[in-house]
Amino acid sequence: MANANFPSADIRNVALVGHGGCGKTALAEAILFDTGATSRLGITVDGTSVLDFEPEEQKRGGSIATSFAWVVHQGKKVNLLDTPGDGNFIYDALTAVRGADAAIVVVSAPDGVEVQTERVFNEALNLELPRVVVINKMDRERANADAVLAELADTWPSQKFVPLQVPIGAEADFSGVVSLLQRKALNYGSDGSGSFEKTDVPAALVDEVEAAWEALVEHVAETDEELLEQYLETFELSQDQVRAALRTAVDAGDLVPVLFTAAAPNIGAQAVLDLITWALPSPIARAAFPGIDRAGDPTEIEAVAGGPFIAQVIHTFMDEFSGKQTIFRVVSGQAPADGGVDNQRTGQHERLGAAYSLRGTDRTQVDTVVTGDIVAVAKLKDTHTNDTLSAGTDLSVAPTRYPPPMFSYAIHVTGKGEEDKLKGAIERLIDEDPTLSLSYDELSHKMVLQGMGQQHLDMSIAKMARKFKVSVQTALPAVPYKETIKRKVTGIEGKHKKQTGGAGQFGVAYIDVEPLSKGGSFEFVDKIFGGSIPKQLIPSVEKGVRARMNNGFLAGYPIVDLKVTLVDGKYHPVDSKDVAFQMAGSKGLKAAFIKGGTKLLEPVYKLQVIVPTDAMGDIMGDLTSRRGRIQGMSPSGKKTSIEAVVPLAEIQRYAPDLRAMTGGQGTFTMTFVGYEDLPGNLYDKVVGASPFRKDDDED
Repeated sequence: MANANFPSADIRNVALVGHGGCGKTALAEAILFDTGATSRLGITVDGTSVLDFEPEEQKRGGSIATSFAWVVHQGKKVNLLDTPGDGNFIYDALTAVRGADAAIVVVSAPDGVEVQTERVFNEALNLELPRVVVINKMDRERANADAVLAELADTWPSQKFVPLQVPIGAEADFSGVVSLLQRKALNYGSDGSGSFEKTDVPAALVDEVEAAWEALVEHVAETDEELLEQYLETFELSQDQVRAALRTAVDAGDLVPVLFTAAAPNIGAQAVLDLITWALPSPIARAAFPGIDRAGDPTEIEAVAGGPFIAQVIHTFMDEFSGKQTIFRVVSGQAPADGGVDNQRTGQHERLGAAYSLRGTDRTQVDTVVTGDIVAVAKLKDTHTNDTLSAGTDLSVAPTRYPPPMFSYAIHVTGKGEEDKLKGAIERLIDEDPTLSLSYDELSHKMVLQGMGQQHLDMSIAKMARKFKVSVQTALPAVPYKETIKRKVTGIEGKHKKQTGGAGQFGVAYIDVEPLSKGGSFEFVDKIFGGSIPKQLIPSVEKGVRARMNNGFLAGYPIVDLKVTLVDGKYHPVDSKDVAFQMAGSKGLKAAFIKGGTKLLEPVYKLQVIVPTDAMGDIMGDLTSRRGRIQGMSPSGKKTSIEAVVPLAEIQRYAPDLRAMTGGQGTFTMTFVGYEDLPGNLYDKVVGASPFRKDDDED
């Protein structure tokens, strides 16, 4: 078995990021095969992928979670973080990027810069990570390298994208690249072996290669004053000078190298790997990590081999056989020999067992966990993704901030006696995926699973059934409508009288009822004078009113924004008791609503929708058709941000709907605003569909 123990200076951590379907996993599989880490070229849909090992990934043909693999190349250990590019799972990618020292941004040659490409590139930019662009799928129809380069420059005008290669052919004729640094053509076979032959530059490409070399030299010279001075004098730099200056410029983020590949037939992966090992920084040569001190103030954490042990958990997954696997990046120091560490979030002590380097689900033990390495340990008690593990310090690595959920399912188990298993299974799902959350709907008395989109939840539920043997039925959660009274009514009698032989029940309460402003909740005012209701029984009236507010009189939704004033009453010295005045309060409230009328309120949300500008009109029209009110628009480059206030009932399925309308290029966030009056023409529909209406059997 290969040795996974390497010093920090010989480790490279790179995240493969990009829009879903751009070929990140195919590129990683090619790298694994070309380095001898695997004996065949893995393919997700064939079930042979090392990295897309979950059945759900193989079924859909794409990644739904970050996977990890390590290879050895030119004496360096390269940790590959293969991230998902689908918008439903993109926050797993953004967390993983924090564990890397550089980002390989994969762009599909036929499709260009897509919405998730922008998000992950910008995240790497914000984290000040070196960036490399790989234009993949050069063998596909509509592959256009020049168009993609122009789109990159247009999308990020502040960045300098510098090709290090010239493609040989395009679409079905793509057969390799010319390396500008080697001044050689790399001609690949068509057998998927990754083998290539170095030859002289084809005559048809000599002029193009010369122009590309001059552009590369010029860009490199501009990053170094001494080189620029020499270049302006001689208009020449040696290949060694260009190579050395390029490495410095890439590390500083001044230049973004661009390479060309066709990963599926294994063309060009070796050049990507070569660039990783010589041009990208080791963990101890990278910029400091953003951190938080004990007081919660921002600070920086240097990657120091001799410093205190600090590690950030960047992924968690549940293995059906070996249990919980916690994957962390060592930010500083070396894991203590006794394995004793502290979780900075919980304050609890954990003990690290054997550490492993992962290659999909295969594990290779690491004897010493050093600064910069990415390893997995099993069965930590209460440690989750984003947590910081440390020894000898109170510093924490700044965590990823996750957005609020965009889609929800009300769920309940299908099997008898599985209710207790359900919550435990969901907790383990959330361990794997912090963008999931669980709440309880007091209205329907069901658990509600929340996530980034319908596909996200569907995949999670399928995984729960497979891994934890818990199956659930799903439905959209009930819209939490509210009810209130339309107008003020006064002197309403609530009377309860019951005689069944022996002691009876008697209580009369007169109340005034009026609506409060939205968000006013509930007020109960006691204006009893002269003892018409004994003091000890006045709370009983309020208790009866509050209990009846849980189930409105029109559609069964909770009653809100109400002021009830107790003004008078009657009692009997023997038959008046707590239950009698509770019933009097309840009946009085019902009588007040009969006289004052019921108004339905609906929850509304503020949406910020970001879509391609050419889709703006369609999206605005759709929002208007959903009873939305457009609040404003803000164009930015090729995208436009639209703000609107929309009723929740109209956007429960907005995540998959927006995805369909924009071809996956639209994103949105939603924030609860408050409640507004439901239009009268929708009353019958809402009342008729309400599952909470009850026959009034009040007695």
